[in-house]
Amino acid sequence: MNLLSRLHRHTRITLQNYSRRPSPPFLILFINSICNQKCEHCFYWRNLNRKDDLTRDEMFALSRSLGRVENLNLSGGEPFLRAEFGEICRQFIRHNGVRQIYVPTNGYFTARTVEQVKETLKEPSLDLFVAELSLDGMAEFHDKFRGSPHAFEKAMQTYDALAEMQKSDPRLRIHAISTATGTNVDEIHRLTTYLYERCPKMDHHNLAMIRGDRKNPALQGPELAAYQKLYEYVRELWKPRETGRYGAIVEPMLQRAKVRTAEAANQVIPCRAGTLTAVVYSNGDVSVCETHAPLGNLRDKSFPEIWHSAEAEQLRASIARKDCYCTNEVFLWPSIVYQPWHLLSTMLGVALKSGKQPAPPVAPPAATPALVQIEVPEHKTE
Repeated sequence: MNLLSRLHRHTRITLQNYSRRPSPPFLILFINSICNQKCEHCFYWRNLNRKDDLTRDEMFALSRSLGRVENLNLSGGEPFLRAEFGEICRQFIRHNGVRQIYVPTNGYFTARTVEQVKETLKEPSLDLFVAELSLDGMAEFHDKFRGSPHAFEKAMQTYDALAEMQKSDPRLRIHAISTATGTNVDEIHRLTTYLYERCPKMDHHNLAMIRGDRKNPALQGPELAAYQKLYEYVRELWKPRETGRYGAIVEPMLQRAKVRTAEAANQVIPCRAGTLTAVVYSNGDVSVCETHAPLGNLRDKSFPEIWHSAEAEQLRASIARKDCYCTNEVFLWPSIVYQPWHLLSTMLGVALKSGKQPAPPVAPPAATPALVQIEVPEHKTE
C-alpha cells in the first residue's frame, strides 16, 4: 500500500470514531470452533469443537448485512480447518472491500493451509494476507503445552511451505505470535532467537499477554519487568526485518500501552471497541470485543439490529466510562492508531522512554513484582 492510499485509509477509519456507520472497520470473525490442540492458555476452550458453527450461507448473510470492512481477523478453532475458508474470504473481499486478512494458526495442517491461502490470494484486490504462527516455546515445551505431539515440527513445515509460496506472491506475510505466561518467558527468549535464525522469510514476532478464562486456571501472567525485558530483546533482534513495515512504528506504542494498562488495572488508552471493532463468534454470537458477553445472536437478529440496539449503546457507554480494561492487541491497536491525540501522546511516551527519560508514573511501585492478571467476564454459550 503506497503512502497516499495509507493516509486516505487512515483518515477514513479515524472519521469512523465520530460518525454512525452500519458496521465497524475491524471485524474479528471466529470462522469455526474446531481445533486439534488443547492449549493451556486458551481463553476460548469452553467453546471449542461445537456442532453449531455458522454455515457457509449464514457467513455469507453476515457479509451482506455489513458495510465496508477494512481488516478481517479470522480466528477459531484452527481457522484453516474450515472447509469453506477460501470461499468465505472471497465473499468478504468482494462484498465488503476487505483488503487485509490476518489469520492466527497453529500451523499443524500444512497442506490445508497452503490450499486455503492459495485460494484466497487469487483475489487481486487483496493487499495483504498475514499467516501468524502461534508458538509458545521451543519444541518440547510447545508440544506439551498444547497437548499435541509434533506440533512444533508441523508448524515449521507450514512455515517452509508458506515461505516457498511467498516467492511468487509478496502479499503473503509470515509472522509468529507468542503468548507470555509465568512459565514461558525464557522459552520465548530461546524461541525468538531460533525463529530469527531458522526462518528468514518471517518478518515479525509478536508478543502477547495471557488473558481471559484460560484452560489452566493456575496459569498466571509473567512478571511485568520480565515481560518488558523480553519485548526489548525481541524488538532489537527483529529490527533489521521490520524496516518499512508500518506495524513496526506502532508496535512499541502498543507494547507500552499494554504494560501501562496492566500496571494501572485501568484503561490508559480510551477503548474504541464497539465503534471500530466487532466480534462474531463461531455460533453467531455478536459482541463488541472478546471481554464482554455477547449482545445477541445472528440466528435471532441481523447484525445491524444487534449492533444498533439499546444494549449495544449501553455497553459502548460503559466502555467509554472505563468500566473495563484489557491488554488485547486486537482492540488496543485501533484504539491507539485511530485516535489522533492518543496516537501522538503514546508516540511521545515511547520516544521519551527510548531516550532514557522518565515517563510519568502510572501507578505507585509495587512491593512485589507486578504480575499480568487481567480478569474478564467468562464467555459462555449454551
